[in-house]
Amino acid sequence: MSDNELKEVRQDEEELSDIVELVDEQNVVRKFYHVGTIDYKNEWYVGFQAAEEIEGVDPDELVIFKIEGDEDDEVLKPIEDEALLEEVYEEFCRQLDEEEAADEAELLDCDENCARCCNQCPARKDD
Repeated sequence: MSDNELKEVRQDEEELSDIVELVDEQNVVRKFYHVGTIDYKNEWYVGFQAAEEIEGVDPDELVIFKIEGDEDDEVLKPIEDEALLEEVYEEFCRQLDEEEAADEAELLDCDENCARCCNQCPARKDD
């Protein structure tokens, strides 16, 4: 992927997925999965994975951009500083691990009442 800035075109809300379409300076639209958005050192960063085949981007690669601009006119900029990119990547991994651990802990805390109503609870008993 080039070092051109990207703008978010729209999020596909109809399918309730995390697919976001981004357009580069050459007006090429690419589809990505939104992995997450984090605050790191008072700056906002967003991580994506390609939702389609994109030359030069591995399907499992996390593509991270810095968010610049205001809410109505956000621009996604590539991170030029390799050391900062590594720091932000590590923070993404840490936060994703924390979220996963919290989700697992929540499932472990399910009680008998939850087991009756929570379709995602592994303790749920089918009547």
